[in-house]
Amino acid sequence: MQTTAFLNESEIRLAAQRALLGEVPPRLRSVSFDVVDDGRLHGRFEFDGDPTDEERECASVVMTNILAMLGPTISYTEDYVSNIFPQHCNFLPFAVYARNEDAWNSWTASYGNE
Repeated sequence: MQTTAFLNESEIRLAAQRALLGEVPPRLRSVSFDVVDDGRLHGRFEFDGDPTDEERECASVVMTNILAMLGPTISYTEDYVSNIFPQHCNFLPFAVYARNEDAWNSWTASYGNE
């Protein structure tokens, strides 16, 4: 049985980047991964507030697409985390997406003032 023990960081990052295309909802703050002790691929999707069903579906599609690229027998877990801006994101070792929240951009300056 194939496990994630044979995966490397580059494979995970490439598969995740491809899987994220067209699946990033506005409130998604970060996506990161790790290979946990028992060889499972673990994904963390951090949202700006509790994720809606539609946002969870986007994250689920990302995981499905990653598994399709890496191999169907890979076991995995995923977390949908509420982490409200401006708290810092809690990345797992392989960060593959982070929303631009720098102070210099107009979105960050006006966020929450609507």
